[in-house]
Amino acid sequence: MWAIEAVSAQTWRADVEIPRSHWLCHPTPGRVPVTLLAEAFRQAGLAICVAGLGMGQSVHFIVSSMTVRVEPEPLRFPRFGALEGTLDVHFAGVQYRKGLPHVLEVDYALPGIASGRVSARVLVDSDYRAIRRNAARLDERVREFGGELIEPIDRVGELLTARLGIDESDPFFFDHPVDHLPGMLLLHSAAVVHEREHGAPPRFLSVSFPAFGELRSETIVAARVGAHGVDADFSQNGRTIATAVTDARSGEWPELAEPEIQEPGPTASKISIADGPGADPGRSDQHPVPGP
Repeated sequence: MWAIEAVSAQTWRADVEIPRSHWLCHPTPGRVPVTLLAEAFRQAGLAICVAGLGMGQSVHFIVSSMTVRVEPEPLRFPRFGALEGTLDVHFAGVQYRKGLPHVLEVDYALPGIASGRVSARVLVDSDYRAIRRNAARLDERVREFGGELIEPIDRVGELLTARLGIDESDPFFFDHPVDHLPGMLLLHSAAVVHEREHGAPPRFLSVSFPAFGELRSETIVAARVGAHGVDADFSQNGRTIATAVTDARSGEWPELAEPEIQEPGPTASKISIADGPGADPGRSDQHPVPGP
């Protein structure tokens, strides 16, 4: 992402760039992964909250849900260079607690390319540390994994059961210290299940996070495969940490219930304002503006 500009008190614009050199683009480098669109939305929201709204770099964004809708089929990179565009970011709803933003509903639109919504809570560092005080963090011992992200365990009719294969050396999903399973990894996993079952990336993807996913705990994926999409449940020790709905169609997406904000306690996978760029680690132009 490059620059941000205020249009009104609730609406901003952000110049974004998605590099075709990102490893998620392979083995089909001409096609834009839906995961990178979600990451562009995420980074734009972070940059606006810090540089535009002055929330500071010590707050944490707890994402309750994220939805992405893709317009073209298929969505491809230009013949040369990155996919570039101007993202419209609208703060559709802001709830305050003690005079500070606490719950955000943010709509995104990349005209002619994609749109989406993110629902999130904002926590100061002390509150976040309190709810995650017993969480295990990544240490210097990196657990690499040479298998597949989605390891099938069983298949009965339309119901697929799989194990999530996690590679902690991944430079995109684990580019900074975390104390939870990255929400973007779960979103990407849902997209992978859809593509394997339907032969192409989803044009609609919505993920909700009812609980934190813990590191180094076995994560089971139970996916019901339909004619146009997938309904997936991600669980650890019988506890749901994420649910996902995908669809291959354009303009016929399922109706989704508004996410339920539960207080107190975590409702999602944390995204910190200090997170890394989550794009091409070697490119300085992928860092939020201004960079952390």
